[in-house]
Amino acid sequence: MRSYTQLYQLAALFFLSFLAISCSDDTKKRLDITPTAYGNVDNIFLVGDEYLWTTAVGDSFRNHFEALYPVTPQPEPIFDIRFINSTKFSKVHRTHRAIIILADLSDKENPAADIILKALGEEKVKRAFSDERYRIAFHKNRWAMGQVVIYWFAPNRQALLESISKDYQQVINIVNKLDAEKLSKQVYGEGKSPRINETIKKTFGFEMNIPRGFTVAHQDSNTLWLFEEMPKSSNNIFIHSISEADYKTISRDSIIAIRNRLSKIYFSSMAEGSFMEVDDENLPVYFQEMLFGGLRAMQARGIWRMEKDFMGGSFVTYLIPDPKNKRVILIDGFVYAPGQKKRPEMRKLDTIFSTYKAV
Repeated sequence: MRSYTQLYQLAALFFLSFLAISCSDDTKKRLDITPTAYGNVDNIFLVGDEYLWTTAVGDSFRNHFEALYPVTPQPEPIFDIRFINSTKFSKVHRTHRAIIILADLSDKENPAADIILKALGEEKVKRAFSDERYRIAFHKNRWAMGQVVIYWFAPNRQALLESISKDYQQVINIVNKLDAEKLSKQVYGEGKSPRINETIKKTFGFEMNIPRGFTVAHQDSNTLWLFEEMPKSSNNIFIHSISEADYKTISRDSIIAIRNRLSKIYFSSMAEGSFMEVDDENLPVYFQEMLFGGLRAMQARGIWRMEKDFMGGSFVTYLIPDPKNKRVILIDGFVYAPGQKKRPEMRKLDTIFSTYKAV
C-alpha cells in the first residue's frame, strides 16, 4: 500500500501535467517576457528583397533616408540604415527599435510580403491592391517594448517606387516620433534644472526645460550662456534678447551677421585673439522659416569655426519675434565634439529647444 506522501506526489504531478496541457498558445505567449527593443535613435533596420534593395527602389530609399543631416563638418546621414534580406530575418533581428518591412505584395515568394500578410490580414492586403493611398501601416511594440514596426507595401514594384518618392516623409515622421520619446528620456534622465529654468523665465519671458548637467557660463541682463561638459563633447546653449528689433527686417544675411557679432563678444579659446564665427565658406548655411513654439521663426543651421585656432563644430540658431516687447529673441545651440559625430549631440539640443513655450 502506497504512503500518503507518494499519493500526494502523484496528485501534484497529475495537476501540473493537466495545467501544461490545458495552457493555450496565447496563454503561453502572455507568460513570456517581452524583451526591450535595442538600437540607438536615428537607426533603422530595413527588411526586404535583395533585388529591390539593389535597384531603383533601393536607390530611392537611400536618397531619402541617407540624405545628409543639416549641417555637420563631416558628412553624416539623417538615418543609419542596416539592410537585411527578408530570407535571413530572424527572431534575433526582431527586437530592433525601428524596423521597416518593405515589400512588393505581388511577389508571393518574398518572405517580407508574407510577414505583412500575417501582420495585417488578408482584407487589408487586398485593400492595398485597390486603394492607391493605402501604402503604409505600423505596429508599436510588435516584438519588443519601445519598438515600432512599419509595413511599407504596394501591389507591384513600380507602385512601391512611387510610394517611396511620395510617402517617405510619413515614414520619417513615424520614426522621428519614436526617437523623440527616447531622446527625451535620455536628455532628461537626471531631471530638469529648476533654477536655470526659472532664470530663463524671469530674464526672457519664456519657458524652456534645461536638463540637469548644464551650468551657467555667463549671465547678464539680456544674455544667458549655458554649457554641458561631456567626456567627448561640449554642448552649449546661448540666449540673447535683441532690443528694439523688428523681426520683419530679418534676412538670411542678418542672421549670420547677428550671430557673428555676438559670438565674437562671448566665445573664444585659449589662443590669443581668437573668436567664433560662422563658417559659410566650407559649407553653406541652411535656412528655414518655421513654427517654433507656435511662433513664426527663422532657423539657420551650419558650422562654426574658431578664428586663430583649430576648433569647429555644428550650430543651430533661431530668431523668434517678440513684437509685444519690441524685441527679437535669439536662441543658439552649438557643439564642440572633436573626432566625434555631431548629429547625436545636435539632436539632443533640438530636443531641448522643442520644449520652448511663450508665456
